Amino acid sequence: MEKNRMDKISFILDETDQLLLLHEWETVFLLEKRDNSVLWKEKYVGDPTCGLIDKDNKWAVVAGDHLTIWSQGKALNVAGLADIHSIRLEKADTLKVLIDPWSTRSAVWKVNVKTLEKSKIRDFSEYRDKPYTEEVKW
Repeated sequence: MEKNRMDKISFILDETDQLLLLHEWETVFLLEKRDNSVLWKEKYVGDPTCGLIDKDNKWAVVAGDHLTIWSQGKALNVAGLADIHSIRLEKADTLKVLIDPWSTRSAVWKVNVKTLEKSKIRDFSEYRDKPYTEEVKW
């Protein structure tokens, strides 16, 4: 993958001093900035919607049609979560995940990035039957 080419058509999901998480069309790349090496590459159906890198560079997570957590050189999918709108860090190793706010399955989930344990926090019906908006308050 050519660096100049990626700069023109890639979208940065997150970045730390050591790692760069980006997507090019429907493919996610986690790059080591030091030498531009690819640590992880994964295909998504449609573009991923969001991603995060741990502040200590121990893990990264990408969400979209599915949720994948990369840690210690391995990427694992979190089963049962799909159509993810956004994610945010709750605690050091715990994410909150928002499923498509306009769908009938919309909900907020909690996911532990180390154990991959997940639990539903609540349904999220505030945006059902409402027009699309870029900013979702959750």
